Amino acid sequence: MVFEFPPAFDVNYYRQSYPELRIQPDAIVREHHRRFAEEQGRTCCVYDLRETMMALMNRLINTLPIKILEIGPSCFPSILPPKAGGGVVKYFDVVDAEELKKRETPSQPDTPFHHAPSKIDYVSPNGDFSIIDEQFDLVFSSHSIEHQMNLVKHLQDVERILNDGGLFVLVIPDKRYCFDHYRQETTITEVLDRYFNKVDFRPFEDFIDYQMSLTHNEPARHWFGDHGDIEGQFTRENFEALSQRYIESKNADRYIDVHSLRLTPRSFERIINTLGKMGLTRFKVHRLCHTVWGRFEFSAVLKKF
Repeated sequence: MVFEFPPAFDVNYYRQSYPELRIQPDAIVREHHRRFAEEQGRTCCVYDLRETMMALMNRLINTLPIKILEIGPSCFPSILPPKAGGGVVKYFDVVDAEELKKRETPSQPDTPFHHAPSKIDYVSPNGDFSIIDEQFDLVFSSHSIEHQMNLVKHLQDVERILNDGGLFVLVIPDKRYCFDHYRQETTITEVLDRYFNKVDFRPFEDFIDYQMSLTHNEPARHWFGDHGDIEGQFTRENFEALSQRYIESKNADRYIDVHSLRLTPRSFERIINTLGKMGLTRFKVHRLCHTVWGRFEFSAVLKKF
């Protein structure tokens, strides 16, 4: 089952969204989009936003015979099992449903999207995709890929479980507008180094950089240029304490939850295109949305060729 997403830029949607463009011809609207949309964080299509993307995913699962895997739903699954008919959704996470249920808190809104799934179909504490033994039409990942310490291996793992022509739909934090603001943007050489060296445990550099370089996580403040102060302190005592925490986690083979990838829409696109040219992935960028003003995430759709 192959589904085609609408383009990331909808000239009529863009025109109707902004009063100054409503009487302008297509050529003017397209030029405005080219020059200003990304920098100003303007919405370009109805599916730019998380909530509309989630609505689309749930409409698909309820109306089409489509098979979807959601990576890392935690207590907030984006795609719910269909009520009747339609397709199939399965879940992959690092803990099982019983553990996720313990993590729910009374303060969460009483909606289906704020409750842990009743079943996690594939559980791997280390995110090992080799346990997945079936194929899917679409894999959905929200705020998960940035945790992958070996991006190439992760892409290859997802490719393996996708049918030809299948889609990998991602919602990814934009490092410029979240707590990763001061951290260096991920480069293709870093991605290749970790693939070449077969990195399978969180590198210390990820852990220490994350701990020492964090700032606030208020996207609107970042959009206004207020990036705050770095919260970590490079002191001997702090370094020794963090080093000990890392050693204990590594010795216990315990998952360390930090962002390994610091991405923007353009850097992500460059990395995927480069990996494709090198023959390291069969994915191509099918659709890419820039980050909308006041938010800290963007969406991308990769297609397996």
